[in-house]
Amino acid sequence: MALAETSVRVSRATLSELVRFQSAIRVKTLDEAIRSLLILRRKELVAQIYGSARGVRSFRESDRLDTDR
Repeated sequence: MALAETSVRVSRATLSELVRFQSAIRVKTLDEAIRSLLILRRKELVAQIYGSARGVRSFRESDRLDTDR
C-alpha cells in the first residue's frame, strides 16, 4: 500500500483519547490506531446486521415440531 501524507484536524480531547487508545492496544502509530478503530467498528456493524442468526441455515419443513412426521 502506497503511503500518502495528509492532515486531519481533531480536537485536543479527541487526540488525547486516540493517543490513550494507541497506547492501550500497543501500536506504534496513530494511523494504526485509527485503522484498528475502523476495523472494530466494521465488526460491530456486521454483528448488528447479522446478529445471532449469522450462519444459521433456513428452516425446513422437517424442522417443525407441530407436524406428525
